Amino acid sequence: MITAIINARTNSERLPLKHLYKIGTKTLFEHIIDKLKKIKKIKRIYIATGSKVNNYQYEAFLKKKYKNEIKFFYFNEENNVTKRIYKLTKRIDTKFSLMISGDCPLIDINFIQRLIKKIDNKKNYDFIYSKKKLIHEGIKLFKTSAWKKVFKMSKKKIYLEHPGFVIKDMPEHFKMLEYKALRYEVNKKYRISVDTLSDLNFLNYLYYNLKKKRKNFNLQNILKLKNVKKLNKYVLQRKPEDKKIKIAIITAKNPVIGLGHYKRSLSLKREFTERLNSSVKIYEIKFDTNTKSFSRSLFKINEENNLKIFDLPQEFIKKIKKKINIFSNVLIIDQIFNNKKFTYLIPNYYKKNNQDLKIYGGLNFLILDREINFINSIFKNTYKSIDKLLIIGGSYSVDDEILDFMEENKEKLKILIGPLVSKKIIKKLNNQGYNLILDSKNIYKYIKISKQIFCKFGVSVFEVIALKKKPVVFYKNNQKDKKTIFQLKNKGYINIFKKRINKKYPKIDINYCYNNLFALLKNTKLLNYH
Repeated sequence: MITAIINARTNSERLPLKHLYKIGTKTLFEHIIDKLKKIKKIKRIYIATGSKVNNYQYEAFLKKKYKNEIKFFYFNEENNVTKRIYKLTKRIDTKFSLMISGDCPLIDINFIQRLIKKIDNKKNYDFIYSKKKLIHEGIKLFKTSAWKKVFKMSKKKIYLEHPGFVIKDMPEHFKMLEYKALRYEVNKKYRISVDTLSDLNFLNYLYYNLKKKRKNFNLQNILKLKNVKKLNKYVLQRKPEDKKIKIAIITAKNPVIGLGHYKRSLSLKREFTERLNSSVKIYEIKFDTNTKSFSRSLFKINEENNLKIFDLPQEFIKKIKKKINIFSNVLIIDQIFNNKKFTYLIPNYYKKNNQDLKIYGGLNFLILDREINFINSIFKNTYKSIDKLLIIGGSYSVDDEILDFMEENKEKLKILIGPLVSKKIIKKLNNQGYNLILDSKNIYKYIKISKQIFCKFGVSVFEVIALKKKPVVFYKNNQKDKKTIFQLKNKGYINIFKKRINKKYPKIDINYCYNNLFALLKNTKLLNYH
């Protein structure tokens, strides 16, 4: 008999609590456990995790479905995974154990059964391995008693944090049984582990494609799919020995300036986290910028990070630009001022007119949420369509032109309310008879099902375009962006309220935009990475 060990912790750096995220209708845990339960040779299943204080959430969730079928082993040294497994093996009474990584939901039952059958006939071996790189991820079958030697030989930090690395580096110390892979097993087409949101999106994309064909979500069926969009092809498989790049993003949000800068910063954080071996932190400016404590905080940010990114409205930049003049490796987004040391990025329609400064921009440098690519790839309109949708941004900031439009179109209009809009305003709009949508988490779904979309100029305009829709933009009281609005209209990206319709439908390619951004970061040496 075999004991199965699922390694999982709540504090994943790139995707915390990832094992509770769903692919289709099941969490990562459920996909793995339900497959393991089908293997007759498996006597019991353990979840091996860190401290109970930090990880009990997993036990609380799984007990609701599996009652006492799943055992839990807690170990207080969160990052010492090799020692965690060693301590657990002392409790295990089966000769062999099967270790599964909790972020690999596509475990192949047939592959595991072949491993068990092979080692059952050769019981003196410690580990079973393949000379070829397999499509299977996060699966290791071993003699339970052999892990004691793994633990004793794991003197380096890298060996303690990454179970089995010592076996890879020093195989001569173990009795290794070779597994000869089948043809489909060496066909490494895709990245099928879940470390990031893009990995999760990719597996959900595969799940929905198989569901359309009425096929089960398993490895063999996935490998038969054609014309697959690799939504996670750019995600970096981190190597434990690689040095981390530290990145700080300084931004702001409030009911006056809205959510645009902050949302863009979240999209940037995701991109850096997925593409690079990086530690990314968002610093939100909320307080008086003239205090000594604020100046000290800025100084600390500059000292501790390789790259500093400022995505702030003009009034914020004006307040702090003298304080950051001494900074190195700085990228300023959406603003320009006279400091030749800095690099400036305008993620908007832009033509450079200052040759002395390092200014880059245009629609090929847009910074948008990658979730849009996922929505475009799986969306199927089974909802009742919306005739007219008004997007007013993260905060309720409307002028006379928009108010008149709202009054004239009250019957057919739905207004998407942002998360920073006060309860007082929401109550007022309800009393006036407006149809409000308060579900800001599903904004992309509402855009996709809308026939006409109206909005103020801002980040949401480009989100609508990326979702393959053409927004109608208000401009009358927006002199600041008027020139850009008309340029976008002339290129066919938008229509302008009460102006002649442009029937062109140019597209925005989010992947292309991010590839340009990272090429820029490399070429300007803002980031020195491989």
